[in-house]
Amino acid sequence: MKTLKYISIFLVALFIFTSCSPDMDIQQQDEGVEIEVVEETPSEGGTLVLSSTRFKTLNPVFNRNENLFQIHHLIYESLVTFNEDMTVKPLLAEKWSFNNGEKSVDFTLKDGVYWHDGEKLTSDDVVFTFNTIKGNIKGVSSNSLYRQSLEPVMNMVKVDERTVRATFSKQIGNALEIMTFPILPEHVYSGNNSKHLDSGEFIAPGTGPYKLMAYENMRNMDLSRNEQYWGKKPYIENVQVIIVPDDEAQRSLFENGEIDVIYPNIVDWEKYADEKKTNSFEFVMPNYEFLGVNFRTNILQNISIRRAIAYTIDRERIATNIYLGHGTIVDFPIMPNSWLYDHSKIRFGLNTTLADQLLEQAGYTLKENAEFRTNEAGDILRIRLITNADNPLREQTAIFIQEDLKKVGIKLEVEFLEKEEYQKQMYLNTYDLFLGGWELSYIPDLTFAFHSSKIGGTNFIGYNNEELNTLLAESLENGDSTRKKEKFSALEEQLTTEVPYISLFFRNGAIIVKDKIKGDLKPQSYNIFSNIEDWFINVKEASK
Repeated sequence: MKTLKYISIFLVALFIFTSCSPDMDIQQQDEGVEIEVVEETPSEGGTLVLSSTRFKTLNPVFNRNENLFQIHHLIYESLVTFNEDMTVKPLLAEKWSFNNGEKSVDFTLKDGVYWHDGEKLTSDDVVFTFNTIKGNIKGVSSNSLYRQSLEPVMNMVKVDERTVRATFSKQIGNALEIMTFPILPEHVYSGNNSKHLDSGEFIAPGTGPYKLMAYENMRNMDLSRNEQYWGKKPYIENVQVIIVPDDEAQRSLFENGEIDVIYPNIVDWEKYADEKKTNSFEFVMPNYEFLGVNFRTNILQNISIRRAIAYTIDRERIATNIYLGHGTIVDFPIMPNSWLYDHSKIRFGLNTTLADQLLEQAGYTLKENAEFRTNEAGDILRIRLITNADNPLREQTAIFIQEDLKKVGIKLEVEFLEKEEYQKQMYLNTYDLFLGGWELSYIPDLTFAFHSSKIGGTNFIGYNNEELNTLLAESLENGDSTRKKEKFSALEEQLTTEVPYISLFFRNGAIIVKDKIKGDLKPQSYNIFSNIEDWFINVKEASK
């Protein structure tokens, strides 16, 4: 079963036509032949069939299942959400204003938003949800994945029926991003009913475009369009969710035509994408692949060697041949679609000539007819890399890197370790490089990986740099977009100069959908149904 890793952090990509008429476009080919492309007019109705692996609770604030996390976006909503570039936009909140030197923020709720049972959304619901996540509801233990991100929030109080105020322990830069938790109805689960919040009996109305009509335990869910929805109503009338034991069962359902959408892994991706009656929609995932440098070993404390390695690895070859083109190359561990990522230049493009120069500067020369570089003492430039043996993609990546480094005279010794041994050596620091990955939070904060206070914990590499510590702290202190961008640009400059991580790429994900699903689908990793209101089904075609 896929597990949602939303806040916690674990080791671990259009055709443009010129409109000619409402229903028809013409695309010019190089040969000058005009091809008519008929645009279908959206029609209402139809049923979208999805699937989810088994989950423990329907409560969106306690859920840990990734499939259900995505489906919950159809039912529940938050104060704010993310644009494609990871900027924050209003959802249930109409507006917000910072007070007290940005140590508090007031959110004004949209007027005229109603729960699926007809009750009006009020600030009481927001405060109730906050207290549920924080563990402030008597008799309800909270293991919510949202709890960690809300640690800086001291309290949330009702100002009036449409206004809530969140007060922070200090000024923070992610004050809006952490308000993406789904809102629960206070009138349903307050008082004696609170005991059902963390039980298998949780079923509650939301405010989203679809409402839950029926749920058969671990078998299926039936949703119908919310006809009183405050926003743009979707074209698709019904959504059915089939609950299955595992990913393999989901693949079987899709191949048999029983569900309309699947989130494939890279191995399955091309198989489904090549089918004539399916379409694929690609997006950047928060899965960051990299080489971690052990700063406790003498050889890699030399920045010239670290930079030489970065210039030598052919990341395009890895992304194309191993990840089948489904990776976005980066030099910095921030999602490349994020407004915080500086795209002005790729700093470590393949450049073996520069790598040779850097290695010479580091004191390692390649003698005539020699296979590997040596220093004045005759020691071979030998580096040991470890990675996990249960990941075929990383195994192949390690071999490619080994081949690349050999071209500049570096002897890379690769070891594929079972999970327990891999983790053991990570914590014991008995390696030079490790090939690994992070599934990063949607809330940008790199403290966990690089701050010296995290050495012995998630700062596996033992990186200690006071200038970077300061930049990390400053990047989280101010919510002003201009200043925040400046601080993350400075972070990017520092990390690409020092090279504590040798970045490879962010993995891309996709949804594969049956051809009966029409419209301009724009899935995002955070919400694959981000514009569900624009999806539609050609009902006549689907019924054939």
